[in-house]
Amino acid sequence: MVNLTYLDVIAGMKSIGIPCVYHQWEEPQPLPYAVIVHDDNEDFMADNHNYQDVGNYRLELYTAGKHPPTEKKVEQWLKDHRIPYGKSAVFLSSERMWLIAYEIQLIGG
Repeated sequence: MVNLTYLDVIAGMKSIGIPCVYHQWEEPQPLPYAVIVHDDNEDFMADNHNYQDVGNYRLELYTAGKHPPTEKKVEQWLKDHRIPYGKSAVFLSSERMWLIAYEIQLIGG
């Protein structure tokens, strides 16, 4: 895994045509779009020192319908940057959209 920050992930999503922000959008966006959220840290520690920042993040992809090609674009970007992920999907009936969540760890923040 390479050192990346959530800002790198935001830029990466934009580079593949998926608008992305941290935490939430100020205004509603057209689908698809992404949001990245920091969950917690699992820093590597020894000798009373944090040697390496390891952040747990959730990259959330929102789509109007279940759309595997869009998911594949996100997954290929994650694979290209050697970012392992867990994936889950849920239909948000009140919003009439799909949420595809990727659980990722970023070394370096």
